[in-house]
Amino acid sequence: MSDNRFLIINIREYLALGTDEEAGEPALVKLLSGFSCPQNKDVEYFLKENAIEFTKKSQSVTYLVFSNIDGALLGYFSLTLKPLIVKGTSISKTISKKLQRISQFNKEIGTYTMSAYLIAQLGKNFSNDLNKRITGEELMNLAMNTIKEVQYKVGGYCSIFRS
Repeated sequence: MSDNRFLIINIREYLALGTDEEAGEPALVKLLSGFSCPQNKDVEYFLKENAIEFTKKSQSVTYLVFSNIDGALLGYFSLTLKPLIVKGTSISKTISKKLQRISQFNKEIGTYTMSAYLIAQLGKNFSNDLNKRITGEELMNLAMNTIKEVQYKVGGYCSIFRS
């Protein structure tokens, strides 16, 4: 379910254009330099200082959210895969049976391990009051819909969110 008010771009689209000043990595760096999140400087720092390198190393992938009206950068989210470990002693037999289908069980330590999609970062752009043009809920829904699309294409079962 897409929201036609927003355009979501994987930053790999910029990186694929190499060093092109108008559309490649230099253009991306310039675009990101205008992002501001005074409420959470870690969110701003990640986007400006880590998002590109993390994407190049496939540690995570960052998606930029633009307005379809004027192309303004409204926010972003970063997704990654993370192992999720569940202690076998902390769950019911019913849940244990379900986990056996989607995870690896380690008999030695009694844990189930599975891959989970993680929303690692999520932030709105407060420059020029752009934060008022998208709600946190809308941004979260865009991230969730992206995970659903990925799950449809490649499989997977679990999603977790960093708090």
